[in-house]
Amino acid sequence: MAIKITKEFEGILYAPSKYQIGNPTGCMYPRVIELRHSGKKNVLLATFENYSKKEPPFAPIYRSLDGGISWTLISKIKDVKNNFGMRFQPVLYELECDVADLKKGTIIYAGNSIPKDMSSTELLLFISRDCGKTWEYRSSIALGGAPIEQNFSFLGPVWEPFIYLDKFNDLVVIFSDERLHTKDKYNQVIGLMKSVDGGKTWQKEKLIVALNNSLRPGMPIVAKMKDKYFLCYEIVGTECNGIYYKLSNDGLDFGNPNEMGIKATTKEGYFLGSMPYCIYTPKGNEDGTILLNAKRDNGEIGLNLGSFLFSGDCKTWNKIPSLIEYDNRILQTGWSKGMTFFDNYNKFIILSPVQSNSKNMHIKYAIGNVIYE
Repeated sequence: MAIKITKEFEGILYAPSKYQIGNPTGCMYPRVIELRHSGKKNVLLATFENYSKKEPPFAPIYRSLDGGISWTLISKIKDVKNNFGMRFQPVLYELECDVADLKKGTIIYAGNSIPKDMSSTELLLFISRDCGKTWEYRSSIALGGAPIEQNFSFLGPVWEPFIYLDKFNDLVVIFSDERLHTKDKYNQVIGLMKSVDGGKTWQKEKLIVALNNSLRPGMPIVAKMKDKYFLCYEIVGTECNGIYYKLSNDGLDFGNPNEMGIKATTKEGYFLGSMPYCIYTPKGNEDGTILLNAKRDNGEIGLNLGSFLFSGDCKTWNKIPSLIEYDNRILQTGWSKGMTFFDNYNKFIILSPVQSNSKNMHIKYAIGNVIYE
């Protein structure tokens, strides 16, 4: 079977003015989820990196009540622990069941608390019990050094968290970790931390992808399938920072961490590169379908629409056109796009940073009709 996505609407979620921008980029790294377990219908939540002139920066939470056509700012997640600001790499997740003291439908947020002087990184967890209107600080997940890549003489940073529940319905955060580059000589690893009390405390980090050379696995995203967990990630240092993946039966054990994994490639040799995102639909195949996206296609540079890759068996990959065009010669465009299925997996939305000019970004979105053949 196959999947097709036909674009039916596009718009701009957020476009900062020059008077608002505290960083030349303006905004980046969007994320979007559908509320499926809170009793609400046709509700989407979105967030992104918000580079405001006002310190400390906050994580904006936008809501759509009409299937992504229009959006309203409903809350701001503030760094009440450090007062540094929620500066980088936000992620949203809705609990599909009760977890410890957290009820089904609770919204979980994780992001990177970083001071203005860029001297440290800390992944913080927040919760919302009212569908994103108000937020409570929950815990610190991991503390790292300055947000500087390959800063080998100093403590490395932690970044790019992603949240999901494992097979045992315990909360998991998977993230990129550079703290091991001085002790164990890893350039960067993908690590995983689990909580058995709903994110109040965290167990010891488990290495998921750790390649003992110059390669840098990172930007992990996990999609929970029918009976497996699909993990995708980039490996910087491979061709076009290729997108690789691993599978797990429980969301915790993804095999030998020293193995690179499998590169997502069509039989014609077409592949994706840099900053992946993956989602799952139970439709389109007996075991459902994985949809995979990234910043670049096949190493191509320039203004292009790009492609999704999809697979029903996590072995054979095919491509279909993506929905948002941008100039990937500009570093920040397409920087870690967020996407989700909604409306019983019959609709689709993707959010991307797109160039307003050669430096500034705005958050654009496109909505599509999903056709299963």
